Amino acid sequence: MNKRFALTSAGIATAAIGSTAAAELVTFTIHNDYYISENSWQIIDASSNTVASMFVSGGYIYIPTSQSSTYAVSFGLFGSSALTDGYLTTFQMDLAAGDYTIAMQDSWGDGWVWNSATGSDAFNATSANGLDYTLGMVSTSAVSGSFTVVPAPGALALLGLAGLTSRRKRK
Repeated sequence: MNKRFALTSAGIATAAIGSTAAAELVTFTIHNDYYISENSWQIIDASSNTVASMFVSGGYIYIPTSQSSTYAVSFGLFGSSALTDGYLTTFQMDLAAGDYTIAMQDSWGDGWVWNSATGSDAFNATSANGLDYTLGMVSTSAVSGSFTVVPAPGALALLGLAGLTSRRKRK
């Protein structure tokens, strides 16, 4: 194997590792009020693809996603009782770097507000890389916002190394 091939394959391998690491594990917390059947939401990527959503149909709560391999949902009470504190949905997803939109709806039009559920913490997204985003759903029928997922600094460093490794000196 010659040196040129060794450097090229090392650069390709590093770039491949870097591209898979360019995703960020994002933790989502959704705080619905007691009337969860009125609530729905969608997470939409920059290409207008819905990557996750929640809606109620026929008495069942549906949370489909396009990334099912890294998507585990925990659903339960927020506090001691759904009647006073609402419902809490938590899940994690590996999201590629980029911009995302969250759209939330309330079919009754009063927001996700009931008793001690204020609607101010309706949607939360956090990550180890510094993403800390909250969107409220107060006294309205629809609200939307956006957040950006940035790859971890280690992923960017690997991509930079791929460029350096694949360079060769010319004489």
